Order: sequence, then C-alpha cells, then structure tokens
Amino acid sequence: MTTRGLIIGRYQPPHLGHLAVIQHALEQVDEVIVGIAAAQISHTLKNPLTAGERVELMRVMLDNAGIDPKRYWIVPTQDIMDNALWVAHLKRLLPRFDIFFGNNPFTDLLFSEYGIECRTTPMFEREKFEASRIRDLIIKQKSVEDFLDTDVARLLKEFGIPKRMRGIIESDKNFENTNVGSELANL
Repeated sequence: MTTRGLIIGRYQPPHLGHLAVIQHALEQVDEVIVGIAAAQISHTLKNPLTAGERVELMRVMLDNAGIDPKRYWIVPTQDIMDNALWVAHLKRLLPRFDIFFGNNPFTDLLFSEYGIECRTTPMFEREKFEASRIRDLIIKQKSVEDFLDTDVARLLKEFGIPKRMRGIIESDKNFENTNVGSELANL
C-alpha cells in the first residue's frame, strides 16, 4: 500500500528550504501532498502570489529537482480560520494521507487529535530560507538566486510579482494618507 504524507504551507514563494523539506519527506513516504495553504488569499505583501501561481512555481521547482511527478500532488486549500475543524476540512479536500510532516507543535497537536501520525521536519537553514526575507529582496529587486530555483525566480519576474508588491506598498501609502486610512491606522 502506498504511504502518503502531507506537507502544508503558504509557499509565498516556494523556496529551496521548502524543496529540502519535501525531499526529506519523500525519503520516508512513497508520495507527498504539497498543500498550498491560504489559497483564497493573494495580492498582499505577506501573500502576494495567487494559488495558481504558487502551484505553477512549486511544479517547476519539483520538476527541476528531478522529483517524479507520480510522487507528489500539489493541491490548493482554503483556510477556514477554525482550528478545531481545520484538519477535518483538509481531510475533506485532499487525497488520503497517512502522515503529517511539520515543525509546529500546535499544528502537530491538531493532526494528532485526528489520529494522524506527525513527523517533525528539520528547519533547513531557516535563517537563510525565510519567506519574508525573500519577499523583501523581491520588492527591492535584489538577487534571490541563492534562495530560489532559477526558473522560480524567472517566473516571479514574468508574473510581475516585484511590480505587484511595489504596487501594494504604494497603494497602502496612498490609503494611509486618506482620512479613512488615517482613522484605521489609529484603531
């Protein structure tokens, strides 16, 4: 019987640290589901990419790493903002999985409450592969080649992500200068 694991993340953007975690999981299971979390959120500084863009970037990165497409599933999942129901929600959306791979004790608790085996993944150079840092480099149009697959970096430019992120910053600045923006900032 095929053993299948689940790894879930926002992948904003998918980086080489994510790749290392997926490869680590594939050493232990036959297949892995890569859950694209918060699929409904995009066009913010923390979540600039759409679910479709993240799926495409993840696929390119895994293909370039030589991972057989028969060994992974990439599935967008929407957040429901209800911790008690989140795992049931994922089980409803995703193909069957036996093991959850993560490194957050609270998330492990949620999966273990549903009787799902949890395995901890190493934090592969976490200080280097931190998505907020990578997003900051993208905004500043600095090199991200040490953090991203070459084709992922290229596609981010093709998708217009640096421009999108700078546009979000400009829009936020303009909003803050309005009466409504000033009032909301004081809340």
